[in-house]
Amino acid sequence: MVKVKIENTTIPYAMPVCLIGATVKGKPTFMTVAWFSKVNGQPPMFMVSLENPRYTAEGIKENGVFSINFPGKSLAEKTDYCGMVSGRKTDKSGVFKVEYGEHKAPMIAECPVSYELKLKQTVELVDSRLFIGEVVGAYADGKYLTDKKLDVSKTEQFQLIESPAAGYYAQGKQFEKAFSVGKKLMK
Repeated sequence: MVKVKIENTTIPYAMPVCLIGATVKGKPTFMTVAWFSKVNGQPPMFMVSLENPRYTAEGIKENGVFSINFPGKSLAEKTDYCGMVSGRKTDKSGVFKVEYGEHKAPMIAECPVSYELKLKQTVELVDSRLFIGEVVGAYADGKYLTDKKLDVSKTEQFQLIESPAAGYYAQGKQFEKAFSVGKKLMK
């Protein structure tokens, strides 16, 4: 097999979709993001990458708190909308039912899972900013729990595959157990 050179902007993997929440000028706003990741274990921290300039980024910097909300498939239309319109031009405060965490980050009540984060560090890149936040609160709707633990298979989270043709894809079922299936190759 010979590899063929492709565009360096091609993203061939599924990225979980989330909604970042922040308060800007006294109102909650939400934007759709697929560029985020867990970046630390203890304390738990997430990183989100927002292209410059983004209205939601103003709220993160202004208040030092933000939320990461994981929508289920039933929120795909609203999630897509929040990624297509700017909060600078469109008031998105009424798109979702808003709840606030202990640190006053706006969270989406309809999302199965929400995290409240306290801003720890901002990293300036060429055309983006990385916001690194420590998780100061984790919340889940009770109907998504099994034995008092989050049951991700119930949340109907979805992913974005950006290239070659952008689309949303539903979360699949577990087909192997991580940190276990590879043991077959250990000697």
